[in-house]
Amino acid sequence: MAVQICTCEGLDVKCKKCFGSGYINTDAPEKAIKSVPKKGNVKQESFLPEKMNSLSRKEIENIVPKIIDSLDLKSKKQMQILNSIPFNTTTFRRDFKDKFSLLQKIEEEKQALRNDLDEIASKLTTSKYTVEFKYGHFLSNKVIDVTSNRELKTLIREYKKLKK
Repeated sequence: MAVQICTCEGLDVKCKKCFGSGYINTDAPEKAIKSVPKKGNVKQESFLPEKMNSLSRKEIENIVPKIIDSLDLKSKKQMQILNSIPFNTTTFRRDFKDKFSLLQKIEEEKQALRNDLDEIASKLTTSKYTVEFKYGHFLSNKVIDVTSNRELKTLIREYKKLKK
């Protein structure tokens, strides 16, 4: 039995195949499994409408929790991936290249969501509302450099200390 990356890549918590883990068991031998094809730079779908000026305060109050929930979900997935990488081996970058590319993809999606939040914050400051976003996950407001092993290890340590 071998493990294969699910088509949802673990981003759908309600996936019937992988149940949100991102991995599915297959009966095929390990050599027959190919990695998930690259989808290229897929444009992140924005929660914001075309015209920000037409939004009322209620509409903004409805959009912001969706963006933050999405950020928290992506951050949780990133932490799951980080915890599944054995940093104590010398070949982890080579052996888990697909996980690092998935981490980078998720980070790009999170950055797009943070940009949406920044845009909302700038609109709200011009309309005299106070803005303070509260994130539900440790990584939601952190920009992660996926190429830095030291930073990734530090994030894992900080998260484990926070959980204690």
